[in-house]
Amino acid sequence: MLATSVRTGKSEAVVDLVVFALGWSCGWLMLWTTRPLPGLTDRPRPTVAVVIPARDEADSLPHLLPVLVAQLGPHDELVVVDDHSTDDTARIAADLGASVLQPPDLPDGWLGKPHACWHGASSTAADTLLFVDADVRPADDLVDRIAITIDTYPDDVVSVQPWHLTERPSEQFSLLCNITALMGSGAFAPGAGRRSTTVAFGPVLGLRRDVYERVGGHADPTIRTMHTEDIGIARAVGSARLYTGRPDTAFRMYPNGLGQLVSGWTRSIATGARFTPWWAVIATLAWVASLAGGWLVEPLLYPVSAAQLWVLGRRAGSMHVLTAALYPLAVAVFVWIFLRSAVAMLLGRQVAWKGRPVDARPS
Repeated sequence: MLATSVRTGKSEAVVDLVVFALGWSCGWLMLWTTRPLPGLTDRPRPTVAVVIPARDEADSLPHLLPVLVAQLGPHDELVVVDDHSTDDTARIAADLGASVLQPPDLPDGWLGKPHACWHGASSTAADTLLFVDADVRPADDLVDRIAITIDTYPDDVVSVQPWHLTERPSEQFSLLCNITALMGSGAFAPGAGRRSTTVAFGPVLGLRRDVYERVGGHADPTIRTMHTEDIGIARAVGSARLYTGRPDTAFRMYPNGLGQLVSGWTRSIATGARFTPWWAVIATLAWVASLAGGWLVEPLLYPVSAAQLWVLGRRAGSMHVLTAALYPLAVAVFVWIFLRSAVAMLLGRQVAWKGRPVDARPS
């Protein structure tokens, strides 16, 4: 009887280790590599209209606009859409060299960012549209490189996920969300660079104007209601090329504490999972499960997962060594945010974001 129990215990341990190994391996495969935008070429690039939707972004714009202004050619355009800010967003944008546009009051059936992007795009005329979030800290050749990439893939959306720069301890909790966003895109697995996808990243998104207008842009009845409007645009176009910002294009997400971080990711993380490829969702969740349960099955697996999270985390942002060392806490916060987002999406609950209610349920 004792021998049977020992054999059963060993069999269960082997199964547990195999399950962990599969999930752990999925982590490496789903973020096998980072892929920066291609380098510059000798051929001239098309003209670019840079559109920056901004609501209460006075602190962010000084990190963004001087670098962008320095990259613009004589026929390029740069417009900051001041989405009814309550701070000095408009004044700072104008002082730093951008044209400033304030859209009409937000109508029913629109969310703020799609509304701002649509009015910004409509106010410009350049051949290529580039939408950039206000918290991005761009490379000094971002406009040239993304314009050339769009010219190379004229029928595609071209999108960049910036490297996540963190300064406060609370911002570290966002890194696991960023890692899973990269994994869930399916764009950084082995061989993925040879094919396009139908998701995109909101912070930096560009495409040809004629393609944008053909699909209805942000005014499309579905896209204008989406807080994941980047995915909406990519799905409408039908093809997207995804890149990472590391090492030269970064952003600072949710600098105002854990409350802002939770609200921000609650808006989008479960919705994003809904629109990602099924195989990418399964593989990403398998990796998270390996983090959550591997060390409980076998304590010696703890340093194995911590080391993996450290390596993968540095591909997504400025992960601190203590975050990797204490990774079960980061996993607990991630699971809480994901479940909160899933409940909000399923029940159609609203999330407050920058003073406005946002329906977490996607269209």
